[in-house]
Amino acid sequence: MDAAATAAGWLSFLVTAVGLGSLITQTSAIEEKLDPFLHSRGREYLGSWVSRQPTSPRYRIKKPTPVGPVIFARLVDGFCGRNAIDVTRLPAEKPGKATWTAVLAIFHEPGSQSFHTGKFTDVKTLLTTPSTQSDVEKGPFADDTSQRSFTSPQQEGWLSLKAQPLTRHGATACITISRTSLITILLIVNGRQMFRYSDASGHRASYASYCGHFYINWPLDGAATISFASHDSHMISTDVYPPRFPVRVDRCVQMAAGIVALPNSEFQCAFAGRKEPGHWILEYQLKGFPGAHGSRHLWNLMGGKVYEVDFLLARRLTHDESKEIEDVLLQLPSKEAHKDLILRVPKQEQEILLRALDSLPWSWMSWSIHRGLRDILVAYAKPTMNKYRATLATKLKSAVTQYSSRLIKDGWNGEFVHGSMGDMAANSVMAGEGNSGDSLRVVTAAALLLCDSISYDALDETRFWRDRGSKYYDNQQNGETGELNTAAVIALTKVFVLEWSVEFDYQMYHDLPPELLFR
Repeated sequence: MDAAATAAGWLSFLVTAVGLGSLITQTSAIEEKLDPFLHSRGREYLGSWVSRQPTSPRYRIKKPTPVGPVIFARLVDGFCGRNAIDVTRLPAEKPGKATWTAVLAIFHEPGSQSFHTGKFTDVKTLLTTPSTQSDVEKGPFADDTSQRSFTSPQQEGWLSLKAQPLTRHGATACITISRTSLITILLIVNGRQMFRYSDASGHRASYASYCGHFYINWPLDGAATISFASHDSHMISTDVYPPRFPVRVDRCVQMAAGIVALPNSEFQCAFAGRKEPGHWILEYQLKGFPGAHGSRHLWNLMGGKVYEVDFLLARRLTHDESKEIEDVLLQLPSKEAHKDLILRVPKQEQEILLRALDSLPWSWMSWSIHRGLRDILVAYAKPTMNKYRATLATKLKSAVTQYSSRLIKDGWNGEFVHGSMGDMAANSVMAGEGNSGDSLRVVTAAALLLCDSISYDALDETRFWRDRGSKYYDNQQNGETGELNTAAVIALTKVFVLEWSVEFDYQMYHDLPPELLFR
């Protein structure tokens, strides 16, 4: 009897132990069943947005869905309501595993020393420095103690954005973003297509930018997702460039849509896209943009008013059309590789091109640009640019040497300024074309050194191209060996920016659904 009781007791204990063990092993699965966002609630995943999460009483078993920001960006809205923002190449604070937190960490409201407020950016004073060499070697965000970040109240601006519930997608929690906002973000960070593949299984694409890489994945019968990865090849501690530079969202959209426009002016002109090989003629059409094909759809998508924009139409020439003596012939790239086209530009259209060159917006970075606009303006400006190229290169190199203290104050590395910067500026100008955001930042910074007072109004509109001639040299007696004045330097530097800008497929919206999940 005692033996049977003992056996029953041990059997009961064994069954209880097995049951408890089974419950323990299933705890994680039970927790995930009760809370599908279990691993998406902490700072490690949400970054600074952990402070915006809703709270619930302890007695409540089901926790509220975590939230993320409503990120919106387009021509009429800017980035989250700000047209003028500052951008950093690397995240200015440690982001979470959610890649949208890294995007918010590279965009910033203009600080008190931003160019948008009328002063140069002096961001080195806003940065803490790592205490040991080992911190530098670990990278910009090795851990919380070695993190170098902006002591920036502007981050509070993004924390005040309207919140949206996160959407579960596989093992990640995502925010929803529109394709319009995604395209605008790519334009802000100088994005360019690196890879695109579409077939019956779905669509995949990769876009490189000055601030990192964007990856798009849209499988068949699945949700379209996007993720972002910041650069792992750069560190704030070793970068010789000022971490911050100003960007205007509306200007980025205009250049991608192939439109040159001046604020507070009736001048708004769109350019035709790249054409097939053959002979074409450029024709100016007042308010003709609604009849254009291609970029007008992007302009509509961004909230622009197509009926307010003039258009430079490229029309195929017929055999019986004679050439006027004042017409200019431009040799341009065509849609077919290694084949060019000939574009005839009559006198009236030449005046429009000169006005457009004088009205190019200023930028510290290359544009993600409409290739038709770049092809035409670069080809038309090339003879004049080549004529003054050597003089401009020498002028910028001398400016770096003369105003080195100002560059260092603006955040440039002193050793770089006194060593390589001048040669880098001159050689970039002489190269004629390229694909380096760093070189472009060097050239534009050197050009601004020659300006006594700087404003967007003075930088965006010049009269060099419409009135070009000997008066654009300070010393008219010396002809082409004379000194270029400020207006000429700014005008030629803006063409240099065009030469170094990257093509952007403005019709990429055809590849995307109206909304995507940002992982």
